Amino acid sequence: MAELGAASTSGVVDPTTSEESLLLGRLNRVEQNPSGFYAVHLHLSELRQPNRQPHFLNIAARIFDSIINNHDATLFPLNNADMILVCQNVPVDDVDSVIDRVRSLFNEDPLSSSQEGSFEDRFSTWYDLSTTEDFSALFNLATDLAMELEKKLKEKKLNGEAGQESEGNPLSPTNLAMINQKLQGMQVNDMVRQQTCLHIGTSGGGRVMFHENFISMNELKKEVAPDVNLFASPWLFQYLTETLDRRILGIIAERNFDLLKEPISVNLNISTVLSREFHNFHKSVGDNTQKVVVEMQIIDIFADINSYGYARDSLQEMGYQVLADGLSPISLQFFDPAQLRSDFIKIAWGSEFESDNNNRVTELRKVIANTGKDSVILARVDTEKAIKWGVDIGISRFQGYVIDKLVKVFRGGKQH
Repeated sequence: MAELGAASTSGVVDPTTSEESLLLGRLNRVEQNPSGFYAVHLHLSELRQPNRQPHFLNIAARIFDSIINNHDATLFPLNNADMILVCQNVPVDDVDSVIDRVRSLFNEDPLSSSQEGSFEDRFSTWYDLSTTEDFSALFNLATDLAMELEKKLKEKKLNGEAGQESEGNPLSPTNLAMINQKLQGMQVNDMVRQQTCLHIGTSGGGRVMFHENFISMNELKKEVAPDVNLFASPWLFQYLTETLDRRILGIIAERNFDLLKEPISVNLNISTVLSREFHNFHKSVGDNTQKVVVEMQIIDIFADINSYGYARDSLQEMGYQVLADGLSPISLQFFDPAQLRSDFIKIAWGSEFESDNNNRVTELRKVIANTGKDSVILARVDTEKAIKWGVDIGISRFQGYVIDKLVKVFRGGKQH
């Protein structure tokens, strides 16, 4: 198994265990026997600010999963948003293909445009670590980055800003093992929450599309890891969510689906959909698959589009409906969601839609036209203004805080 950088660019950063420090350690080991080693530096820090959001950087990082899982390769997501991939005896064409996929995420950013006639463009720089010149260049760069990070953290500490970005110690393999052990011995039923997706008709009435079932991460943190920043490492957090997937599938499988009056949805990792646990869950659902919507996160989908396609086709053949979750106003510029061929797509409401710049609205109108208005769900809706805005551009399916309040009103004050 290839090694994976354990530190994170989000959360509390320790300069001694930062990705910059881990990269230097890796290069020190490579120097002893550099044969077959090369590295690729992605200059994502030069992206325009809206494209450097953590959500998009995490998507970019996940695209490397296939290389990391199947080869001797290590990805270092640096504090400044750059990424450096160090490989040994990995086919260059395989890495080049992955780099192209990352580039396509940011295809509207000037950084992604290759410089004509140049072997190395602004987006990436390749290093042959078996040569003294390239090794020294990358080692010096890594040293400068580590020193810059340490200086930045010292300045934050002097200004009283250290530790304000997130709460708790970073999620690590050690405390992840402790959290998983706690989860095995505790009841999580009380942490399962529901949020309703509502179809709002032209007359103002509402029809429940489904009730999303999920485990509240804030409550989970309070119960099992009050001193841990669960989101500090996207890879370790992914492992934790796979554990939670198994727990919530077990809880929902205990229901009598024959008596289920309204559909439900559950947000799962693609690996969970393809697992034995989901096969067991499917047995409990029986002939009621039309009552279950399976949601998958866009970050998971981009990480392995082939596995997503297989999982989607399998689910739809069994009668489940598939929902692609995690889209945002900015992400709509990266790809056409209709290409995912899911039954639904869920787009988070954002202030970008309200700005004077109508490009986002134009993009969303295209999405609605290509995907079909019955497939688009506007999520994280917290005001009636957001609902009106959605209705005005052709959206009729909504989910969020204000929708929960509406459901309560529709049902005479009884909370589902």
